[in-house]
Order: sequence, then C-alpha cells, then structure tokens
Amino acid sequence: MKFIKDYYKSILAALFYGVTSALGIQLLLQPAKLYTSGVTGASQLIVNLLEEFAHMSTPVYLWYALLNLPLVILSWFKLGKKFTILSIISVVSASFFILIIPLYPITKDPLLSAVFGGILTGAGVGVCFRYGFSTGGTDIIALIVQRNTGRSVGQISFVINAIIITIAGFSFGWELALYTIISIYITTVVIDKMYIQQQKITVTVYTHKIDEISQELLKSLNRGLTLDYHLKGAYSGEEIGSITMVLTKYQLFFARKVIMGVDPEAFINIQPTMSISGKFNDN
Repeated sequence: MKFIKDYYKSILAALFYGVTSALGIQLLLQPAKLYTSGVTGASQLIVNLLEEFAHMSTPVYLWYALLNLPLVILSWFKLGKKFTILSIISVVSASFFILIIPLYPITKDPLLSAVFGGILTGAGVGVCFRYGFSTGGTDIIALIVQRNTGRSVGQISFVINAIIITIAGFSFGWELALYTIISIYITTVVIDKMYIQQQKITVTVYTHKIDEISQELLKSLNRGLTLDYHLKGAYSGEEIGSITMVLTKYQLFFARKVIMGVDPEAFINIQPTMSISGKFNDN
C-alpha cells in the first residue's frame, strides 16, 4: 500500500500507457499489419509470421508478456526494484488491455493507421518516461547497454527496429514496411515531444566525497567531469568539493544512483542545458 501511495502517479501513467498502446495496436496497427517499435513491434511480427506461414493464431499480448519476462528479470538485478516494479506494471497493463480490446480495424487506410497508431503508442511511452520508468522491452536493454558501454538509446532502438522492418518487408511486402517506418517515426516524435530522451542537462554535485564519487562515475559513464576541491559553505563554514558534468537524461538515472550510493548526503543540482559548443560524445 505504501508503494501505491508513494507512486500512484507513476502507476496511473503505466495504466495510461496500457490503454493507449492497446488502442493503437488493436484498432490501427495490427489490423493493417503495421508495426510499432521495440518488443511490442516484435510481438506483432511474430503473430503475423505464425499466422502467415504456420497458420497458427496467437495473441499479441501473449508474445509481448513472454518477450518481456527475461528482460524484467534482468532489470530487477541491474536497474533496481522501484524501476522494475513500475516497468512490470506497464507491461502487465499493456498485456491486459490488448487482451480485452478486440482486434477491430477502424480504417482501411494504412497511412492513417500508421500516423494515429504511432501517436497513441508514443503518447503512452512518453508519459512513462516522464515519471522515470520504462515500458519494458528494448528500453531495459538500452539502459543496461548504455550503462556498460555509453552507447545511446537511439542506437539500440535503431538496430532492433531495422530488423523488424526488414523481416516485415521480406515477408509481407515493402509497401507495408515503408508505412511501418512512418509509424515508428511518428512514435519517436511523440515520445521526444513529451520526454526528450537525449536532452542534455548539467549536473553539479556538492559532496565531501569528491574523489570516491568521481571515480565511480568515471567507471559507469562515458562523460568527462570537472572537479573543484576548494569550496566553502557559508552557513556551516565547512570545506566541500563539487563535481560538474553534462549528461543526457537517460544517464542521469545511473549518475544519481552512483552518487547517492557513495554519499547519501550529497547535494545534486540539475539544470537544463540549452546548447553545447565543443566536444561532446552523443553516443
């Protein structure tokens, strides 16, 4: 009950994602054999491939849940309990609403299906990102890969989406594959409008453990740090150090975890960064 009380807004965001993604898939994308991005798109593709070549009818929600299961387990150990629990709620929500909303095409125009299907799926994902958790699937993979290699979320999503589009093109025709590209592009635009996943931020940390924190940050982030050892608190009169860095919003998740793990009393100031001039690795 305490978890629900503390994170009820995030839970509502997960339910919103479930409804919008299910509407987009069941009423627009799946009837037109168009695909959204990531694990949801992969689930749609598996259903259509089995129906086309094996004459087996399986539901999208089943494959969506099965593909997310190992990723959620991985997230539990790599990304933390709170993040994983909220991601599980979003996965269960989407699976449930895909189950109860019937497969019913509301238009025969593939362009309309691509545009409005992309808007609905993107809106739900964007809301979840705003509240600091994922919708499962490739978001979990991307966060873990970025943590270990510094590669951007966009690179991971691009590879997975390219595979989906290529298989769909060979299996069902390249016209539908091109409409799928439109759908995925619209989804990405909507997500970026609601939560810009690669938005730059400037983070300044004030701490008595400047060396310990900076060493841990250098291990986990592909970013440079600026250290200042000679600061003094006006109220306390104590000497304190600061660490300044420019990050993406996705990297903030890991940076904050590292900082608070070393020094729970650290003061973290987060500011939006309008533009950058000079060397900054976007990967």
